[in-house]
Amino acid sequence: MFAAFFRAAALVEPLQREIAARHGIALGDLHALRVLELTGAVAVSHLGAELGLRRSSATNLVDRLERAGLVERSTDRQDRRVTLVSLSKAGLEALESFDMVRQSDLVRRLLSLDERERAAFADLLDRITAPTEEIPA
Repeated sequence: MFAAFFRAAALVEPLQREIAARHGIALGDLHALRVLELTGAVAVSHLGAELGLRRSSATNLVDRLERAGLVERSTDRQDRRVTLVSLSKAGLEALESFDMVRQSDLVRRLLSLDERERAAFADLLDRITAPTEEIPA
């Protein structure tokens, strides 16, 4: 059943990629936006640590997100040597776009299925998403 779940998730991925492309980011950059949503304004180094990135990779990520208009940089008032990064209005809107996929009527309906229905749905997904060579003629 987990395989079917992951296949179902893969069905949503093209929509998520389209939304990411519309906002000028890679799908993987979404995680950084979610971290900023939870933490608020943080030092670039702190964001990098949260994401498991080296300092230069974190700086490149923030550069890319800033070019896309999704984050803003500011100087820390307590330590002017520190650059803070936070979500911009466009960044918040991008997250809302991704959340619409997760909170869509379709997803809500899928989550409301009982165990028997989930098993039947998983079986159907396995059959629908099976590689062509596995489909009986």
